[in-house]
Amino acid sequence: MKKRFLALLLAVSMAVSMLAMSAAALGSASNTAVQTAITLGAMDTSQTGSLDAAVTRGAFAKMLVSFSAYRESAAQQGNIGTLYKDVPGTSQWAPYVRIAVQQGWMNGYTDGTFRPDNAVTLEEACTALLKMLGYDSASLAGSFPSAQLSKASAIGLLDDLNLSQGDVLTRNDCVRLFYNLLVCENSEGTVYGTTLGYTVKNGEIDYATLVSANTKGPYVAESSSLSLPFSTSNMTVYRNGSAADLSDVQQYDVYYYNENLRTVWVYSDRVTGTLTEISPSRTAPTSVTVAGLTYELETSTATYKVSSQGSFTTGDLVTLLLGMD
Repeated sequence: MKKRFLALLLAVSMAVSMLAMSAAALGSASNTAVQTAITLGAMDTSQTGSLDAAVTRGAFAKMLVSFSAYRESAAQQGNIGTLYKDVPGTSQWAPYVRIAVQQGWMNGYTDGTFRPDNAVTLEEACTALLKMLGYDSASLAGSFPSAQLSKASAIGLLDDLNLSQGDVLTRNDCVRLFYNLLVCENSEGTVYGTTLGYTVKNGEIDYATLVSANTKGPYVAESSSLSLPFSTSNMTVYRNGSAADLSDVQQYDVYYYNENLRTVWVYSDRVTGTLTEISPSRTAPTSVTVAGLTYELETSTATYKVSSQGSFTTGDLVTLLLGMD
């Protein structure tokens, strides 16, 4: 009887054909900025039909956190009390406002309110983003708000934006502003997006690697259904790089998902052969050789199965389940 174990190699990058958006959708800078905001969870796909809507202070706090190193921690906070009397712990904005204020990116008002439903202005937004980038008052010339607007323009935050002091920002304005943030240099001279682990090439974010970095997996389908943390309605499914339906999924398929993109990538590739080598050792294995090819082990389950504590060793007939690469 064949023995099975999981050996999954997570791709360093993903082909554009495997992404949720088509190449046409990424054709312009504006669309790329929108898709980047969705990928990072700053907004969702339902909001793309109203990009001219004003952005509130609460929604802007969420955008700030989504484009920061604190993005994952926001969901882990839960309801841990009220920071402002108009932002209770049950508010959808509470974890984002809490992080934005704790990090010094935004502030409340002296009356104890945050006013999350107020529209955010250009100078408010630039002030917050400059703080995220590490620019303090010593690096600004002049007084508020001209100093903040001047600095934001100088470093490229306002590229492709036609806005003036006092203007209320729309979603479209914000996605462009935050995309510019990723490719701007921080106060230490480092491109901000690279500090988050994203690849920036020629002043543009490598969208494929951004999606890959925010995709969860690999997982194995225990049956013909998948375990996903979101509703399957309006979801995009790819199987082996081609558009598919959930009904196409089979047991032992390998899958990945991006919750913000509501997209699932499924793979059915596998290889069966004799396990001829475990490298560098069974004490700490990182790869195996089967049927003359070497495969890296990318899950703790796979590593355990071929380790000295597991049940597999050289000479066994095995089936490897392969992932994206």
